[in-house]
Amino acid sequence: GGRLWRGGRKLAVEYFAGRAGRAPWHDLSFDLGGPLARQAAALFERDWIFAVGTNASAPSALPPSDGEAVAAFQPAAQIIASGPDQADDTVYTLLISAAYRANTRIALCSPYVVLDESLLMALCMAARRGVKVDLLLPARSNHRLADIARHRSLRTLANAGVHVWLAPNMLHAKAVVIDDVLALAGSANLDGRSLFLNYELMVAFHDSNDVRRFSTWFDLETGPAVPYVSKPPGLLRDFAEGLILWIAFQL
Repeated sequence: GGRLWRGGRKLAVEYFAGRAGRAPWHDLSFDLGGPLARQAAALFERDWIFAVGTNASAPSALPPSDGEAVAAFQPAAQIIASGPDQADDTVYTLLISAAYRANTRIALCSPYVVLDESLLMALCMAARRGVKVDLLLPARSNHRLADIARHRSLRTLANAGVHVWLAPNMLHAKAVVIDDVLALAGSANLDGRSLFLNYELMVAFHDSNDVRRFSTWFDLETGPAVPYVSKPPGLLRDFAEGLILWIAFQL
């Protein structure tokens, strides 16, 4: 309960040494302390019990940090969880609300992008009313089906004025920056399975300095990326995309 390490990073060789002929993946991680760490520990226990069964014994959270350590680190941030044990799809609702309320910029990063109609419309409307919307994702991810399914969303976004960027490396980070007032980072992807079905954990940052740090990170990762070029799909491609979207729960 003393420290929280958060982000999209997995405990896999792809992050530490890469594989033959492939560079290590890029991701985004951060650590926090104080009340947020204890909240995350309590959330883990609730998720453990929900997933394994009410009779299962959950790992016990560590005792709280001493008062001096807690007082020294009080971030303007909050834990936002989503999953089958949550009554509401809080992360999804926050994304749509933020898209409609944004004034100047929306920056999004996700390795997998398969948007539903509501979120897709919110981002397109933001771009059309003059908000600078940037979406960063890998040119090629580790899930081929997701790469095929994403093009319908990407074409719609690009045609609405969204700047879609393709990173040359495998980018597994998940982050959203809204103006200079909100940054979201954690494990949720921009797809239906992640937003509605999976256990996910995001952290919302409200302090302007923290938001600026995530914005700077996003700009650095966008540097080597190339713009996505929207092309009308052929008949076979259109059929393949539709078929994969129809079984999107498998992604």
